[in-house]
Amino acid sequence: MRREMLAFQVRSGGTISIDLQQCDVCETHACLDVCREQGGPLVLDDERGLPALRWSLEETERGGCVECLGCELACELHGRGAVTITLPLESFDAYLAELGESVVYQQER
Repeated sequence: MRREMLAFQVRSGGTISIDLQQCDVCETHACLDVCREQGGPLVLDDERGLPALRWSLEETERGGCVECLGCELACELHGRGAVTITLPLESFDAYLAELGESVVYQQER
């Protein structure tokens, strides 16, 4: 089964990906509430009942998304975990390498 995704780049060079198959069975669409509050690009496509972009892909990628991360958090807490945000963090790996011990998520249990 092929996953249907809504994916777009944001101004920082990161990517927002939304698994629309999860949205299809989501009862809250919590991501849309947060995005609407921020004036962001996500809206409900009434015909399909799924998240869609309010503006063209080009407009959205030029700065339509404020990269607040709210859609991912809301979806994780109140939705189906369908939103994934990947943002570039320059020098982060170098910073982690300089730490005296590994960060919690990298420690073996």
